[in-house]
Amino acid sequence: MFKKWKKGHHHDPQREKIKDELFEFKKTAEHGFPNQPSALAFDRKLKLMAIGLKNGSIKIYGAPGVEFTGLHDDTNQVVQLHFLTGEARLVSILDNNTMHLWELQNIKDDKKGAQELVEVGAYQLSGRPGINQITEVMIKSTNDVMWVGTEGGGIYPLSLPDFKPRDGGIIHQDQVMQSIPESYKTGKALGPVEAIEEHPQNPTLVLIGYSRGLVVLWNDQTQNVEKYFLGNQQLEAVSWNSNGREFMTAHNDGSLLTWQINNNDVVPSPNIPYGPFPCKAITKIMWKTSKTQPFVVFSGGMPRANYGDRHCVSVICGRDHVTFDITSRIIDFFLVCENSSREEDENPEYLIILAEEELIAIDLTKEGWPTMTPPYLASLHSSAITCSTHISGMSSQTWKKIEGAAKRANAVDGKNKKKQHVALDSYWPVDGGFNLETKVTDFVDRDIILTGHEDGTIKFWDATSVSMTPIMKLYTAYLFVTDGDNIDHDAFEDEYPPFRKVGEFDPYSDDPKLGIRKLAMCGQTGTIVAGGTAGQVFVFVLSDDAIESALVTKEVDILNERSGFTWKGHEKLTPKDIHLSMDPGYQVNNVVQAKPPASITAINVQAQWGLVGFGTSHGYVLFDYQQNKCVLSRCTLETGDNSAMEGHFSRAKSFKMSLRQSIRRLRGSFKGRGGSKRRASGRRRNYRRGDMSKKLQEANAALVDEEETPSGTWSPAGQRKVEARSSDEGMTGMIRCIYFASTYIRDTVSLSPTFWAGTNTGSVYVYGLDIPDYSKRQELEVTSLLGKEIQLMHRAPVIDVTVVDSHGSPVHLMSHGKASNGTAQGAAAHHFLVISSEEQFKVFTLPKISARKKLKLTAVDGSLVRKVTHARFDSDSNPDYHEYALVCLTNQGEILVMSAVPSFRPQVHYSCIGADDPHGISSAILTSSGQGFYLLSSSEYERFTLSKCNSVESYCRVQLDPSTPIAPIAPSRLVTAQVESPENHAEKAKETSISKTPEKKNKTPTKEPKREGSVVVAMKSSSPKQPLLCDESEEDEGDDTDHVAKHESVLEEAERTLAELDITGQTAGSEDTEVNVQELLGAVAEAEKNLEKK
Repeated sequence: MFKKWKKGHHHDPQREKIKDELFEFKKTAEHGFPNQPSALAFDRKLKLMAIGLKNGSIKIYGAPGVEFTGLHDDTNQVVQLHFLTGEARLVSILDNNTMHLWELQNIKDDKKGAQELVEVGAYQLSGRPGINQITEVMIKSTNDVMWVGTEGGGIYPLSLPDFKPRDGGIIHQDQVMQSIPESYKTGKALGPVEAIEEHPQNPTLVLIGYSRGLVVLWNDQTQNVEKYFLGNQQLEAVSWNSNGREFMTAHNDGSLLTWQINNNDVVPSPNIPYGPFPCKAITKIMWKTSKTQPFVVFSGGMPRANYGDRHCVSVICGRDHVTFDITSRIIDFFLVCENSSREEDENPEYLIILAEEELIAIDLTKEGWPTMTPPYLASLHSSAITCSTHISGMSSQTWKKIEGAAKRANAVDGKNKKKQHVALDSYWPVDGGFNLETKVTDFVDRDIILTGHEDGTIKFWDATSVSMTPIMKLYTAYLFVTDGDNIDHDAFEDEYPPFRKVGEFDPYSDDPKLGIRKLAMCGQTGTIVAGGTAGQVFVFVLSDDAIESALVTKEVDILNERSGFTWKGHEKLTPKDIHLSMDPGYQVNNVVQAKPPASITAINVQAQWGLVGFGTSHGYVLFDYQQNKCVLSRCTLETGDNSAMEGHFSRAKSFKMSLRQSIRRLRGSFKGRGGSKRRASGRRRNYRRGDMSKKLQEANAALVDEEETPSGTWSPAGQRKVEARSSDEGMTGMIRCIYFASTYIRDTVSLSPTFWAGTNTGSVYVYGLDIPDYSKRQELEVTSLLGKEIQLMHRAPVIDVTVVDSHGSPVHLMSHGKASNGTAQGAAAHHFLVISSEEQFKVFTLPKISARKKLKLTAVDGSLVRKVTHARFDSDSNPDYHEYALVCLTNQGEILVMSAVPSFRPQVHYSCIGADDPHGISSAILTSSGQGFYLLSSSEYERFTLSKCNSVESYCRVQLDPSTPIAPIAPSRLVTAQVESPENHAEKAKETSISKTPEKKNKTPTKEPKREGSVVVAMKSSSPKQPLLCDESEEDEGDDTDHVAKHESVLEEAERTLAELDITGQTAGSEDTEVNVQELLGAVAEAEKNLEKK
């Protein structure tokens, strides 16, 4: 991005060492809800939950902070997930018919025993397309056999963990058809395998359900059908009762049938919960016993005509019946029970539903079955995110107040009414594993993220740890008149089915003007300001007392009655004439309406001064929210800017701007390649200076940045000439940044409160403020005086304005915003002004505001600055050493780090976000601690760090046996072989094989490619403390002499095996012999087997 500098540049090893100790880029965590989930699984013993995604990712969750992630080599959709209960192993099924085994293993050389999710095996069920497509998978309770049902009706038992097919164990449809009555054999096939369920009391008995409706009880020991149940309706799902004497089937017509094992001749009458009219299919059912009445939980089954578009999960227990209505499509669900299925009463306690856009939890132990708030996997995009900001360095006192306010706010809905059916103190059942990181205490700086949403809500998120936990939500829509005010959401409570709306995902908004566009928060007081789409500005303050007040909106005219301007955009929101009764916590202190009602483009708050500054596309406002008065407002529109009348960018104007900028980049590129030299070598036109018009001189002055870099300062080579932007490009008056600071603006002796505003055309307005003392704050007014006006010659939009001290530390972070009128600071206070525009960075001295340094961004490749912050970087080797640096994100997705003033030189740059991801770039958040976030999808944040010693990562493990620590897992050897089995019992000539998937590059060394004439041995990577060749049960605490003897015996046995294979004889006649690695590995494996037998 930055070219190497010409003069004075030399490689400084000491500086490079310091940079290695300060900077390191890595992506550390993903917060929010996974994008496009496709599968769900639960381990009832380890209390772990796994979610598979369409892009091939697997995520395992346990207690808050316990997260593991795995990624398949192929980006195929994960269609099924199954835990090996209690073993920290997982089987994934992809849509390409491959099966993968995953395992939680210790991270190499990690002293604390952290684990990671590693793939240890991958196999494919091959055969004719469509016939052997996997439809259903069941892992037996012993975890040693996996039954795989296919589209063709065949079932293939595979041993685990090696996926070896069991000899003679394939169950074909012909075997099943031989045991059923002739009357049921109508020439139709049984169809795909839809259900495989193990008997809860006898593991040798398995229920097998076929699509046609037939269900058989298969005896795995005798390999025959014990009993059959002749259903005539298409089957969807099967569930056992824990007593093992009856089971329930679900069908595609929305019916449920209860079958008795000892009375299989009687076909039960169907029960259609939402009949008698035609209903949709019931896709899954779970039948669980309890101490009172059994629970029947199923998804689907809604009446087609009236509610066919609803996504529902129904829970029936005796007379209690609730149909949980969810906005997005249901992926899967599971029940968390107090006891296992082998107990007489399983006692379901919690229902976890995975929908396409959110995770929903229901507490079945409380009356009314209220919903719970999961500690992670929150739906960030319940309403579309429109803006976000990060707050660091929050005081512990403010954090405690926010926690108290959150408890009260979470029990209230958007109309300040008490929420129904919400459990605030329920236990989270998925709590397996534990986090090895230091526990977060009140003394740790909290990372708070605020997100503004399209429906006018503001959400708080605690991002201090891996689990980004929702804290609370503030509402603004209830303050205005909207289209949804007349809708009674409780009008359908008495209808049947008994719907209950659950979940937060709601992609629709009552009015798009409610959207929150800009957010800011004071970390010391907790005061929040928010700006909306229709020019509305809210000030929320933390209060310990309940108050009652009327809603008063203060209107501020930014145009100052400017003539010749007509607003053609949307109308403002109409505030309600209501009396607000607000509980302790966050309260609406002020509602300010900008006129005209254009979208808020910049906002900031200085809570200690009681001031909020905001800007629109027409100008900026400084507002005193303690006295509810406007301190100043200024219109920044230039003559002829008609685009600001619309309230949004014009398509034609945007295209014109883009075309002009492209031509300028091409022009700069040609100049850099020597175009100017060719012009200089040609005949020079004889222009006389006196013939130039005054207008041409002004144009040339505007195109060239005349401020030269002072002599002796660094200047990068290859910097292009920054060209001025024309004022007719539109939106000239837009405010891009608002800033508060106490700095030297009048003289070098005393500090003064200041207010800064940067525009879209490179203008920066500076105001000195006179703020009364705290004792007279309510009596005297805040006054302002325009100090200076800075105009950047290239007229690029001003992205950021920051005042730093001589060490590069932002002064607003040091002073915590305390106003100090005429108060002198310490002796070492030299302040600098850093202005960051889209195309360059400039440093000015204060109070004279004279240019000291500048750093231009090379724009040959179209790079422009999008986000800027000043961050602190601590050394990982010296805890007493730190540096401040300027961090910026470009429109190409690159992160650039520049050292602080006075050196102000490029340090490192990283590629962070793809250049083809404009949504991720525009949503990025850069923090003052050297970290950052950006939207990986509409529902998920990607977290990254630039600091070597400041990062938040998943660092956890799962204990298999809670009473004793786990020994390191020994490497296992998975031997695969080509296995042939008949595709069906009638045609043995047609063969199907279970073969291993070909290995891809950068794959775990557990899989080796299949070669003829050799035995393939797949090994896991060895532990550094354990020899490569050893018994699986061997621990690393043995004597080294035993290992040496073991190695010698293995080598001797390997030599004998090689001699038998005549490998040495084949290679004796050639000097350039090519060793067959596969045969060598096979020989070593054969040697180990022989030794084990001895």
